[in-house]
Amino acid sequence: MDGGRVVGDSDTCADFDLPTVLAQLDGDEAGPRRDAVETIREHVETDPDACLTAVPKLRRLLSQPDLECHEAVATCLARLAAHSPVDVAPSADEIAAFVTANPAHSATPAAYRCLAAIATERPEALVDHVPSLVDSLENATAEGRTAGTLVLARVAAVADVRLGSERERVLERLATEDPDRIVRDRTRRTLERLS
Repeated sequence: MDGGRVVGDSDTCADFDLPTVLAQLDGDEAGPRRDAVETIREHVETDPDACLTAVPKLRRLLSQPDLECHEAVATCLARLAAHSPVDVAPSADEIAAFVTANPAHSATPAAYRCLAAIATERPEALVDHVPSLVDSLENATAEGRTAGTLVLARVAAVADVRLGSERERVLERLATEDPDRIVRDRTRRTLERLS
């Protein structure tokens, strides 16, 4: 059990060799590890319950700086979080750490989407990360800012979050100057909830 549901308890995991995929995720060889991530990405829509077993291994891969498939890993985690936020919530610390360390990375928008899904069920898992998530928005891509402001809006809607004046200024700039209307709107709503 990793978060709330029994993971890997699916009758349909015969579609792919789950034990082999999990072993490849632990391996040192880049090719088989990348193939295992791709196999999970192919099956996450049709058999997410079986793929939930891989969440701890995927979050560990996300933290490896030399990994060549961060985007695929983050996409898998985002899809799994959309399916079962409670099961992915224990990975919130590692996912938030990736986002804050890599705001402009191509995998960051998917990682933000994962955090946004977690925030629907377990916003308290993200409260301590709000300041660093705000900091990361300044250097995020447009897609990253859109997903990141959704995380902040969801957490601010239910949790008592206090930011310092410097971080509030970051949000105020996003609310008034960001070229994306969605980012401006979400940021304004987040600031209203934080007031």
